[in-house]
Amino acid sequence: MCVSNNEIERQAYIMSEKIRENSVYKLVLIKFIDNKNIDLQNHSIEQILAKEDLPLISKVTLEDEEGMRFDIEPNEIGLSYAKGEITYKEYKQMQSKENKLFIGYLTLLSSGFLLISWGALKLFFM
Repeated sequence: MCVSNNEIERQAYIMSEKIRENSVYKLVLIKFIDNKNIDLQNHSIEQILAKEDLPLISKVTLEDEEGMRFDIEPNEIGLSYAKGEITYKEYKQMQSKENKLFIGYLTLLSSGFLLISWGALKLFFM
């Protein structure tokens, strides 16, 4: 199966664009994985996306009416927060749950491969 090298980056840009279009908050800053930031008050998102060699978007910063800023990841949970469907506290809880679930699946998968490898070695060499 052939997958484009920039598929993850493209998905992050697509989600960032959805957040910008559907947000009840003001998108003010884009943070990239290499600690670069682009302030959207000085640039439009179209100018940013037109560049060829942009790194992966790690977070977008939203600002509410009171001037409070919130960093969210460009994913489905972040989009739900930007739409105003969930609170920031719920967003953080969902992110934490998702991270724990990922670690659990990774541990389970690694354990499975270890057991299969051990079984194969025992079968063929003992």
